[in-house]
Amino acid sequence: MRTNGRALEPLAFAYQLEEQEPAAGFASRLAALNGRSLRDLLRDMCIQQRSLDKGIASAVRAIATLGRADPEKLLKYTPVPKSGKLYEVADETFVRLAINRTYFRFCAHCVREDMDRYDGPLFSRPWLRLEWTLSHFRSCSRHEIYLTATKPIRTPFAPFDFSDTIRTLVPSLSQVADAAAASGASPFQAWLQDRLRGVRSPENWLDDLPLYVAAPFCEALGVSSLHEPKVKVAQFIASDWAAASDEGFRIASAGEESLRTFLGRLNDAQSSMRGFWGPRDTYGYAYGLLQKTVDDPAYAKLRDVVRHFALETMPIEPGTHVLGEPAGDRKVHTVRTAARDSGVHALTIRRLFKRMGVDDAGERSGVMDHRILVKSGEVHRVVSELKDAITAPEVEKLLGVPRLHLKALVAGGYLSALAGTGSRRNAKRRFSKEAVEQLRLRLFDGASEISEPTERQVDVVGARRASSCSIPDLLNMVFTGKLSWKGRLVGRTDYMALLLDADEMTRIVRSRETRTNLTKEETEAFLPGTHDTVVNALIASGYLTLVEEFSPDARRMIPVVSLESAETFRARFVSLGELCQKTCLHHKQVRTLLRLAGIMPTLLPETVGAFFYTRQSVECFEAQSASAWIYYKASVLKMTRKENGEARRATSALLSRKAEPPADASSGPRVS
Repeated sequence: MRTNGRALEPLAFAYQLEEQEPAAGFASRLAALNGRSLRDLLRDMCIQQRSLDKGIASAVRAIATLGRADPEKLLKYTPVPKSGKLYEVADETFVRLAINRTYFRFCAHCVREDMDRYDGPLFSRPWLRLEWTLSHFRSCSRHEIYLTATKPIRTPFAPFDFSDTIRTLVPSLSQVADAAAASGASPFQAWLQDRLRGVRSPENWLDDLPLYVAAPFCEALGVSSLHEPKVKVAQFIASDWAAASDEGFRIASAGEESLRTFLGRLNDAQSSMRGFWGPRDTYGYAYGLLQKTVDDPAYAKLRDVVRHFALETMPIEPGTHVLGEPAGDRKVHTVRTAARDSGVHALTIRRLFKRMGVDDAGERSGVMDHRILVKSGEVHRVVSELKDAITAPEVEKLLGVPRLHLKALVAGGYLSALAGTGSRRNAKRRFSKEAVEQLRLRLFDGASEISEPTERQVDVVGARRASSCSIPDLLNMVFTGKLSWKGRLVGRTDYMALLLDADEMTRIVRSRETRTNLTKEETEAFLPGTHDTVVNALIASGYLTLVEEFSPDARRMIPVVSLESAETFRARFVSLGELCQKTCLHHKQVRTLLRLAGIMPTLLPETVGAFFYTRQSVECFEAQSASAWIYYKASVLKMTRKENGEARRATSALLSRKAEPPADASSGPRVS
């Protein structure tokens, strides 16, 4: 480059070019060292201020020549405007507002260290770091303090004079350094520095995105994580943005799954909110950034993740534009949308969702209708069917079925209620007309048309009465093919038009297996010496087990005592009544003989209503003597008196030992 007809030559005095030092800062430092202002130096060297401000290569190379610096290194870390509102520096792209061209932030500790390190005029020694001119950097990674912002005097279309600004700050540097707040290490800023140095990691989900996309997204994501959706970011200070940047980087750098987990947390936070539920009000500042950049293809990766997650987890209306694309078919229903689309009351839908396993649908859950979510794939069919669904009374009228028979049809699974067959206590049953018609076809499948039925060809009510069977048994025979004949009255298709052979049904019912377990009355006979009170007490105490079994006599399931538990009890215990029956002795005599033999009852009347002994000990007693159960009154009385005497002597001896003074006790009281 030539100025006024002569080539540029290096100036007499110059500092070395520092790492990541931009051209404007290097030129200001060069001018201060040579006793000139930046404006005067550029004018004297015929370098346009505007050219240096815009990073034009010829102007930057001229500054490199004057300062004996590597022009390529100086060009690399000098921000250069690109097409649109973007700047390029260090082979990375930033938005225009991320490049601080009218002011800079600085670390007072770094400035003081520079002053101690170099020679020359005091204010010319500090050098401008690139990160001091990038808005994404808010703290000094070396000293871990927040940067201090300045407002240098600046001429339009010209770079600010860094060294001249430092000159005005020198007197107050000590106070600025002491007042700087501690910041701590910043993973977000460390990652930015790696990107500026050309270092990328395949494990970082953000490293395939340009910085003008990834860096603002980290900040916006952190704002959404740490603050409410409608927070006013204009009131944020540097520490707020720094915390948001690190939080957003932590989430986004870990990958798509981490981002989806975070979005799910924001969804959960909406469960107690009122009003409309949409992605903007849920995802907050981050969603606003994606909305503003919807036409930028560089954001496509981020938009797709957020859009797909929103469509999968939010009740977004079909056709609604979500980040530039219209939503397709509904993927998520709420109680409100399901009620609106089906025409069914919201309370009915809540109960329906509850039966489907949605815990939040409980009436006392506290979650409002428009915040209770169900995947559309699970409920879409039910909602569409509910539009034409009919209630149980309408089914009774349409099919001509008695109410008790309809309940049995539903309980047996022959007619399925929409969204399950829960009890009416939990939700009002509704049925599709298609299911009712299919039941009608199954009911008359293979039936012969009868115009004049015989006396034994009766309807379902008459067949049940004739065979003494239950409604579930009757339906089981009709629908499982156990009947060889079915008929239908000519010209009718209602439930009561079905004809059955009463003789065939009676034969089937009576051919069933006999009962194997015991009724309570049979248990009394099975366990000799017991009665109804004893049996009930044994059941309550857990010695006998109650089960249910079909009774051919009652034609229904009845509670019975398990034969296995009764046999186990009888093998283990013998009642006093059974021993009395066996020995033909009075119960007092039996108890006396057993007591004299050292056998005491295991179960007492206070617990089970009768005396029970361990059968094994009684059998051992019987095996010891053939005359074990012979009761000689004189002998028994003699043994009883002897037993009572021994008991009295033992009691007296015990009382005497308690009354004796200790062995070391004196006969008189002690005097202290």
